[in-house]
Amino acid sequence: MTDPPQGRRVTMRRPDLAGIPQFTLPEPFALRRYRPRDEEHWLAMHRVGDTLGRFTPRTFVEQFGTDAEVLALRQYYLCDAAAAPIGTATAWYDDAETGRVHWVVIAPEYRGRGLAKPMLAAVCNRMRQLGHTRARLGTNTLRLPAIGLYLKFGFRPEINGPDDTEAWRGVRARLGAGPLAEMELSAG
Repeated sequence: MTDPPQGRRVTMRRPDLAGIPQFTLPEPFALRRYRPRDEEHWLAMHRVGDTLGRFTPRTFVEQFGTDAEVLALRQYYLCDAAAAPIGTATAWYDDAETGRVHWVVIAPEYRGRGLAKPMLAAVCNRMRQLGHTRARLGTNTLRLPAIGLYLKFGFRPEINGPDDTEAWRGVRARLGAGPLAEMELSAG
C-alpha cells in the first residue's frame, strides 16, 4: 500500500503523561507562550512549513477560538535569537483528562536541529500541569520525522479498523527499524 499524494490522517495516543522525555533548548533559541496577534505568526509559519494544509486567517480561529487567556495558557512559540517565531505547538485539549498536541510546525530552515524535542516536551509538560492525564495527537502518514519523534515520546498508533491498520503498516514499512517494528498493528 502506498499513501495517496496527500497522505492519510492518523491518530496517536499516549496513555499517561508521566515520564515525559526532557530536552534543553539550545542557545540562542527560546520558547514563549502566546501573545495577542500571534495568530499572524502562526498563520505565516503554517503557510510556509506545512505543505499538506491550506491555511487562512479563519483556520486559527476555527482551531483555537479567540480567548487570549486560554491561548496564553496553552500555545507555545519557538523563537530565534532575534525573538522571531520560527515554530509553534499547542497543548490543546479534547476533554478534562485528554490533552492534545495540536498543530506542531517548525520553519523548514530550522528543522533537523533538535528543536522539536524541547518544544514537544514543553507542550506535554504543560498538558500535565493543566491536569490532563493522557494525550493524543493527529498527524499524517507522510510526516515520517514527526511520527518518529512522537513514537520516541511514548505516543502509540490508534487503530480503530482495517484502514488504520493498513495506514500504520505502511508507515512501519517506510520507517524501518524502531518502535513500530515490534508493535502489533491491528484493531482490538
